[in-house]
Amino acid sequence: MSPLISLSSLYRVIRRRAFFICVVALCGSILSVLYALNRPATYEASAVIQIEAPQVAAALPGSTAIATSNNRNRLKLIEQKLMSRDSVAAVVDKFDLFSRESSLTEGEKVASLRESVEIVELIDPTQAWRPDVQPSGLVITVRLDNAVQTAEVANELLAQVLVEGKKRSESQTTQTLAFFETEEARISAAIEALEIEFARYKEQNAPSLPSAIADQREQLARLRTNQLELENQLIQIETSSERLRAEERARQADILRQQVALVNERLAVVEMALAKAPEVERVFSLMSRQLEQLQAEYQTVTTRRTEAAMARQLESQDQFERFEVLETALVPDYAVSSGKRKIAMAGGVASLLVALGMAFLLELMSPVLRTSRHVENELDIRPVVIIPQLKKPRRSSWFWRATPATLATGAAPLTFKARILDYLSTI
Repeated sequence: MSPLISLSSLYRVIRRRAFFICVVALCGSILSVLYALNRPATYEASAVIQIEAPQVAAALPGSTAIATSNNRNRLKLIEQKLMSRDSVAAVVDKFDLFSRESSLTEGEKVASLRESVEIVELIDPTQAWRPDVQPSGLVITVRLDNAVQTAEVANELLAQVLVEGKKRSESQTTQTLAFFETEEARISAAIEALEIEFARYKEQNAPSLPSAIADQREQLARLRTNQLELENQLIQIETSSERLRAEERARQADILRQQVALVNERLAVVEMALAKAPEVERVFSLMSRQLEQLQAEYQTVTTRRTEAAMARQLESQDQFERFEVLETALVPDYAVSSGKRKIAMAGGVASLLVALGMAFLLELMSPVLRTSRHVENELDIRPVVIIPQLKKPRRSSWFWRATPATLATGAAPLTFKARILDYLSTI
């Protein structure tokens, strides 16, 4: 079949398929009207929550950071809690939602309510580009087929947000305070144990401590000097045989040897202490750093514990960040779904377009060559003679009515089937 290439061809197609187009368009319009009449109305109700900033924020910047640094994450957790299966099922049972649809299972009811609820955070559009922007409010929107239930469900979710927000805020401050108190006790015990161990180590290695190295070196120098002097005296006594008697010389030499032995023993102790000094210094530095780190950590934890305790006190007095009801949900007066008339009209127009498309598709699928141009395009042959099709004169109406002549002759009127066959024979 050749393509439709002119407006006249399109017009002839519409004329030939007029009955088919009318039937399809009529059926589609009827279905559209039935759908519009049976479509339930949808009502919408919204509740608004305002997130108030802390009233004592300037005085305690640290405590404010503890409780509000992750406000958006807290809102996400509250939303997940509201949309959990158990919470949604409890709302469905409380308000007997979807009771007219007895074929729905419990899971399908939960899914339907989830689709009907929308929670939107209110954020300043000029600050939306910032990653740390904090929402200023929350809008809870519910869409159901019952106006009263719509408002009730929205207010129920509003109350749950308030309760969950209060609970999470109190739980967060309480857990934060408990955590820092536990950390403070742990670090304090660790500092005490390290100080005891450090004191014992310094006591055991006092001669080799970094603070004693200088004295040990001075003592080593004096001992070596003394050792040299004693050895010189011993040599002089041993060589002065003319002036001293043998017994006196032996006694003095013995005393000097004892003194030399004591000096040598003391030299060995000092040299051992100096030899151990590098390792003692390494351990001493390591333990000093550990003690300093624990003390710095203890100071930080103590400061944070004080801030957490103040934040807990502010939370108990409602001086901290909190949720406030800005607007409660009211029973809607009108449905928000599209009007039934608009749906019916749109269905009628769509049915007409579908009918035209189906008619053109049938025409394209037909192998009939209806004009000389079609013959020339398909066969590349120009027709020489065109024999016109002689049609019966059309009646004034498609459903033939009995004329006075037929009534006079007694001819029976055509049946409905015969009229349709007669009409098709003229196409």
